[in-house]
Amino acid sequence: MKRVLIVQTAYLGDVVLSQPLWAAVKTYWPEAQVDVLVQPQWASLIEQDAALAEVLVFDKRKHDKGLAGLLRLSRDLRRRHYDLALCPHPSFRSALLLAMARIPHRVGFADSAGRFFFTDRVHRDTSQHEVDRVLSLTTALGWRVPNEQRTPRLVINPEAAGRLASWGLPEDGRYVCVHPGSVWATKRWLPEGFAAVLSALADDGYTPVVLGGRDDIELANIVQDHCRTLPVNLAGRLSLTELTAVLSRAALLVTNDSGPMHIAGAVGTPVAAVFGSTTPELGYAPVGSPSRILQRHLPCRPCGPHGYRSCPLDHFHCMRHVTEAEVTAAARELLTAE
Repeated sequence: MKRVLIVQTAYLGDVVLSQPLWAAVKTYWPEAQVDVLVQPQWASLIEQDAALAEVLVFDKRKHDKGLAGLLRLSRDLRRRHYDLALCPHPSFRSALLLAMARIPHRVGFADSAGRFFFTDRVHRDTSQHEVDRVLSLTTALGWRVPNEQRTPRLVINPEAAGRLASWGLPEDGRYVCVHPGSVWATKRWLPEGFAAVLSALADDGYTPVVLGGRDDIELANIVQDHCRTLPVNLAGRLSLTELTAVLSRAALLVTNDSGPMHIAGAVGTPVAAVFGSTTPELGYAPVGSPSRILQRHLPCRPCGPHGYRSCPLDHFHCMRHVTEAEVTAAARELLTAE
């Protein structure tokens, strides 16, 4: 196989957790050209990965939207003459795209919505972590990736890493971050809780930092307003590569079940993660660094694979009953272990 394409056009965390797959392909076939297809907003995160020849984008919500966009992209992929495609994203559209691109060997999951477009189908074990599920695609090639190669790892942009001081961060890494946001409201712990943890750790001598995307600015400001010590508020100010650099130097990240949780793991930063509507058993627990999971075991959890705009039972016990004291204690345990 001289040219291999990996398709992962899902969320940020899915891209991070798929990194061991293309690393494994490059390890087994070092002479192969390995490309990855992702959504455009995630491309910068992985473009410096030495295992990849090229990072391609599938702008499925804008430029490549609809049948016309799919046809245009499939023609581009066809001209690249891929020998093999591996598709950890179990969507109909991704599978159809590979068939339209006429890639001769197409490996995907047997429970994918587009499974009939694959030439090889692999059972997806829902009891496994997502990293192991993604790597199970290699069983169709007769491989078994060793345990030491199953940890996601991201490359840090050196220019971004050199800008820590300009954002008010200590270069010795004695700062702790919180990321209170999530696309799904039922995956967000209470902003007052994040503020209480930040305040306690600031009392311990750590510089407090609030992270988030542009959609999280209002939420980050609420966290800031509840802090006893004014934090460095970087919400909406960082690119994805800059966020990764900030997390790579941090002493700790306190977060929800989110994409930044997986970025922190992939750069070796300890993680205290609060889980609400989702559960670690769904396969997305923190991986790659020391971690603590804070949650309440309730009969209504998980209420879905992702989350909702509000609690379906209108009580939100999964998040309201996770206390500031226990998250602070978990954070201090991780910092002490460091």
